[in-house]
Amino acid sequence: MNPLLAAALRRNWPVFGALAMFLGFALAQTAVFVPTAGRYDAVMKRSAALGLGADPAETLPMLPPRVFALLTDHALPAVEAQDRAASGALTASLLEDLNQIASQRGLAVLATEPGPVSQDPQSARVRAHLRMRGSYPAYVAWISDLARGQSLTALDRFALQPGDNGSMLIDLWVSRYILKQNPATP
Repeated sequence: MNPLLAAALRRNWPVFGALAMFLGFALAQTAVFVPTAGRYDAVMKRSAALGLGADPAETLPMLPPRVFALLTDHALPAVEAQDRAASGALTASLLEDLNQIASQRGLAVLATEPGPVSQDPQSARVRAHLRMRGSYPAYVAWISDLARGQSLTALDRFALQPGDNGSMLIDLWVSRYILKQNPATP
């Protein structure tokens, strides 16, 4: 071997060592890590298509069990919800529930009026108007019972007018939401 070449190799051995290590790492990257990363990306794409995300920032939040139970308890198949809304059964059910709560609280229901039913593809909204007579504490207890109830009922607006003997005339506009279950698509 040429003594000048051997001396140059001895002086520059760190450069040649680093070059050899670079080639070794590049070969390992190409042979092992690139196919593994490709498989990982394919699995992540398939899991995202199924709705299963591994990234906490991308996963959909789960509904609490009580909220899920409330939503499923107040959902009807879309055709049944439309039929019951058209026949007035949903409004009758709302008025029956409101009258029952009023009688438990000592409120006298003077008049009930069914309201319009609004329907969209995901839900139906049933409205009603009530006129009651009773004391203010009984009215507050009625609202409390309505809020604690197991239905998606909203008190849209109300008007209180003083009556005779310390009672009040109460006008209420109430609505209830019924969710429509769409048939599962394969």
